[in-house]
Amino acid sequence: MKKNYVIIGIVLMFLFVGLSGCVGPEVTDYFNENYEVNENTILKVSTINGQIEINNWDGDTILLNAVKKSRIDKEELDLVEINSIESDNQIEIVAKYVGQRTTIPSVDMNIKVPRNITIDTVITSNGAIQISGIKGDVKSTSSNGGIFIENVDGYVSATTSNGRIEINGTTGIADLATSNGNIEVEIFDFLDDISIETSNGAITVYINSSLNTNIDMTTSNGQIAISGISLNLTLNEVKHKVGELGEGGNSIDIHTSNGNINLRKLEI
Repeated sequence: MKKNYVIIGIVLMFLFVGLSGCVGPEVTDYFNENYEVNENTILKVSTINGQIEINNWDGDTILLNAVKKSRIDKEELDLVEINSIESDNQIEIVAKYVGQRTTIPSVDMNIKVPRNITIDTVITSNGAIQISGIKGDVKSTSSNGGIFIENVDGYVSATTSNGRIEINGTTGIADLATSNGNIEVEIFDFLDDISIETSNGAITVYINSSLNTNIDMTTSNGQIAISGISLNLTLNEVKHKVGELGEGGNSIDIHTSNGNINLRKLEI
């Protein structure tokens, strides 16, 4: 029996040494770049395992400040490429890993853009997305991380696997979805049918009371509350409410598996 303990101990020691050689203190590298643009420029952004923050500034170029991070070694950071793909009036900033490891480095991006360019898509594998003070019908996607969008001249959509979604001060919204997290959104306007959905979390919707829409709200475990607006209810249950706002129209489906739903008047 003692012999078995010795063998197990040796195996564990080698595993610890091997892992120690692979994972160590975080190392970083910085990437900074400017991109020439005009008023017709459309920007797309994607990164790996990192957060993306986009704000406006008074400059006339796109200013990118990126931080590469790894817990392997400095050489791993050399396997992270940040490229710009430019065609016609479009610029696509892409961070990608060209190595072979399953645990890959991360790239955080802080981007400042002139107010007159258009933001199209913002994508990260793992990390938060924060967007403020820009224009464009932004489609934002994260695998794991919150999405926070404010003061955008456009109709925005947001999808994340795990994280909170907060949208306010936009022209309008499109679909919003998260697997785990609360959703808080202001709806000044929307186009076509839309859905607002989370698997686990509360949903709070502030809606423009002058809109004409059909609203369907369901929760598996929770309650639904309506305040400040006149909704003509055709179904009024604790966990399921359906009604018309104004004259009715395109639908807004609001659903959570676990959490309350609050529908409130948007103060304009």
